[in-house]
Amino acid sequence: MPNMRPDFFLAIPSAVGTLRFLTAPVSRRYSPRMIKRGRKQPSLSVRWASANGLVLLLLFFIALVPSLWAGDRPLPGPATKLRIVDLAGTPYQMGKIHGQTLKAEIQELVKRWKEDLEKTYQVPAEVFIREFLKKTDFKPAMDRWTPGLLDEVRGIGDGAGIDFDTMYAYQLIDEVWAMGPDLGFSKCTTVAAGKRNGNPAYVAQTLDIPTFYHGYQTVLRIRDDRDDLETLVFTIPGVVAANGLNSRSIGVCVNAVTQLAYSRKGLPVDFVIRGILRQRSYEEAVKFLRNIQPAAPQTYVLGGPNEVAVFERSAEKMSGFVPFAGAEFSYHTNHPLINEDFNPRFPEMLKRKNMTLESYQALCPRFNFLGQLLKDNSVAIDLGTLQRLFKNRASGINNEGTYGCTIMVLGEKPELYVSPGRPDEAPFQVLGFSPHAGH
Repeated sequence: MPNMRPDFFLAIPSAVGTLRFLTAPVSRRYSPRMIKRGRKQPSLSVRWASANGLVLLLLFFIALVPSLWAGDRPLPGPATKLRIVDLAGTPYQMGKIHGQTLKAEIQELVKRWKEDLEKTYQVPAEVFIREFLKKTDFKPAMDRWTPGLLDEVRGIGDGAGIDFDTMYAYQLIDEVWAMGPDLGFSKCTTVAAGKRNGNPAYVAQTLDIPTFYHGYQTVLRIRDDRDDLETLVFTIPGVVAANGLNSRSIGVCVNAVTQLAYSRKGLPVDFVIRGILRQRSYEEAVKFLRNIQPAAPQTYVLGGPNEVAVFERSAEKMSGFVPFAGAEFSYHTNHPLINEDFNPRFPEMLKRKNMTLESYQALCPRFNFLGQLLKDNSVAIDLGTLQRLFKNRASGINNEGTYGCTIMVLGEKPELYVSPGRPDEAPFQVLGFSPHAGH
């Protein structure tokens, strides 16, 4: 197989609380190993929401870098059960609740993740983890910008029975991608629209990740009574965030843009997401994103009660993207459109393939589809429009790697719409905030 190791890795030789089930008919019985009752925790309430859906067929995701999906295998049941885990207390306590509640799921996913590392990078997972952590230094940025969140990771590991270094490295999905060979388009699609024409503001995305993560879609409901803030975080069991929405109507979605520059000492993507979700206003969220130095490059789609923006954020630069002058909405896929703080390997790849930046940008069918559909401000963008858009398979927006789709409705009463799987198979479920949560 081709050498898929990150650049720094070339020298390494190849050597639980109350559970309530809200169920609807499904076509197959859910695997018992995917549902495990934890020991009773008086501060925990977990709700399992279920909806009609079809069994996801595990296929190799059609992508420019297919080896990123290595290690995929059929799942034991349909990915239509959305786990909702309530977290409260200190960061460590919240992490421990998370880890204990989803212990079986986390252990299974960590096992799959390690198998994927070994297949992709041709070294034992423990060696990869040790060397990756040795060559990076993210913890000072975590302590500075997201104090307490590393304690939450520690709690997840303790609750799930997994050592800290493994649990910590398991958070760094985008950082491993950014420092590896992936310069392709095969990840998420985002759309954002400001408040207009009687419709609220929206930020939305499909979350496309390797299929070995699929089958355990989860939302964390995080309550911070001291700050009168509640947060809904869509994620993978054991990971602190993939995207999310808070009760102050601050929403964030993300796209990988591995063609841009990374930092081995920056703030990892899932920590950036949680940091944004601690902010109380759209302006504070934008300021937070501007002030940090990120680890992996990423497109951050930020929304508030009235306005939205799409930012390509690299190690040293933050650039806003709009599809045309005066656009009241924006969208993104997985290639840089305005930020030129490139990963040095990207210009090298273009030269090697005899491509211009413009010809490279024109290759993404998802982006081209969005450009044709969302041509000008006369386009109506509402909840129905977004749901139909994300269900589209022909464009590649809805694909075999789609872990879930989230649509965040912003305004006085923010809501999170979640499809736990491919959105034309797994119906959207609606989550709101507690009446006492700050708005």
